[in-house]
Amino acid sequence: MRLILLAALALTLGCGSKDADPQDKSGEPGKTPAADTKGAPAKDDAAKRLDHPGTMEGAKALLESFLKPGADLAGMSTALRPTKDDYKALYTDEFAGKLDAMYAPAWDAGALVLKPKDGQTALLLFSATTEDFKAGNAAAGEFPGGYKKIADQMKPGVTLYRFKFVKPGETLGMAFDGLAHVNGHWVIVPKPWRAMR
Repeated sequence: MRLILLAALALTLGCGSKDADPQDKSGEPGKTPAADTKGAPAKDDAAKRLDHPGTMEGAKALLESFLKPGADLAGMSTALRPTKDDYKALYTDEFAGKLDAMYAPAWDAGALVLKPKDGQTALLLFSATTEDFKAGNAAAGEFPGGYKKIADQMKPGVTLYRFKFVKPGETLGMAFDGLAHVNGHWVIVPKPWRAMR
């Protein structure tokens, strides 16, 4: 899972080892259709952006759609690709540029996907704001520790979501982070602290 290889980059979204390390969740990527090379979803993919409100309830509805049998996981994941403006809505301009450069190859290769494992039909969902990360409070404690390292790169008032696809009654499963609602739609920027390397 290092930035040296594109395949390793893909692991940053398909994060779900069995939650063994609370500071860094990683796992197996899937495949998504290729998007355009300008940092935005391809035209057909943009039409597929998932339409849910930018609230905890909206995040829950969005993510539960990934748990439905026969869901188009690749297409729905591609619809979460951030644009350059989306990165800038979440992070300082310089850091946003680093994130775009880091993730563009993996998005372009169709290597990023949100994918539950067999039997994972339940959702655990957490949220924290820029201010939570800066304060290091309990809400921020539900997220990987890397967010503390980049709290000063986050725009004020940003809310991020962390979630897990789990088997009913369990708390370990496929863990993901960096979901956000910006510019009228949902995007995902997982493990953004890796752009500091």
